[in-house]
Amino acid sequence: MSRIPSPAPRCLRTAAFSVAMGRAQGLTRGTMRHPQYRQPHRGVRAWNAAPSRPQFPEVEAMAKALDYLPRLRVGEAFSHTTALLLLGVPIQASPALHVVTAVTNGQARNAHVTGHRTRRPFRIVRTPAGLPCVQPIEALLQAALMLPFRELVVALDHLSLPGTRHARISVSTSREAVAAELRHARHPRIARMRAAHEVSRVGAESRMESLMHFELARMGLDELELQAEVFSTDGEWIGRFDAAHRERMKLLEYDGEQHRTDRDQYLRDAHRLELARRAGHEILRLHREDFRQDALPRTRIRMQEFLGLVPKPIPARLAAHFAEAYSPLPPLVPDKAIAEPGGRVELR
Repeated sequence: MSRIPSPAPRCLRTAAFSVAMGRAQGLTRGTMRHPQYRQPHRGVRAWNAAPSRPQFPEVEAMAKALDYLPRLRVGEAFSHTTALLLLGVPIQASPALHVVTAVTNGQARNAHVTGHRTRRPFRIVRTPAGLPCVQPIEALLQAALMLPFRELVVALDHLSLPGTRHARISVSTSREAVAAELRHARHPRIARMRAAHEVSRVGAESRMESLMHFELARMGLDELELQAEVFSTDGEWIGRFDAAHRERMKLLEYDGEQHRTDRDQYLRDAHRLELARRAGHEILRLHREDFRQDALPRTRIRMQEFLGLVPKPIPARLAAHFAEAYSPLPPLVPDKAIAEPGGRVELR
């Protein structure tokens, strides 16, 4: 049985570290081979046993990125879906790691990481945890080959929000800036990205709100006001609601987990809903389960019937994208696997 090693130095207990750093702190190679130290990557160690598997992809991506950070070289950054998850974009995507570097450098080579090289210049931004990422719109362009149409819309909704969460790392992406980037970008699926931008809306403040207006859009009914301010008949402010049809006085509201786990929030929302009903509004409350794939046909019918609207035809170019909205795309081929004769490599 292996002898239990002395505790790791305090400075090495909270994050993964390189073997060289461990040696500099007095750890021997034998000590760092003990089961008390995880080995997430070659040349990297982390104190304590492997953590339990995180429940959410963004949490797992964060854990994987922190483990890989000691191996990250100057000029490299987390990219593609990894960057989107680390920057708080609420997509459903694999937490597998993607790392990009400039074309003049060698791409990352690791069994647990997909490395990429690019000719496009990119600026590195850091998350609050200090993880270097490409900017959100660059990450989305990189990930366009990996994400279903629905996830592109969710991401664009998020990036178009004023003061969205990634603003805390000094990144600003207005809807106009995104549109300008898409107009000039050269990309294998740029038409698909532009279609997603056309469907996206300013005002969807959560993933579920994005899915709500996405399902309305596929019926040609995405005409509701998002984040609608509602007032009483006396002009007193009642509150904001996820979506509103002003003329018909119909409100759509997503009932999230916080409404059940936070008692104060629950009571505030109950009061707000009651005031809206007194003011003559009808309310349809939707839940996470309503947006499972098997429940979507029923959810669309419920929203349509509640609003009293008849579905409208949508352009054929959009209908084709909505048809593949839930079909996962094939995995992105690593750059090193698409070298052409003569040594030229197709770079994204």
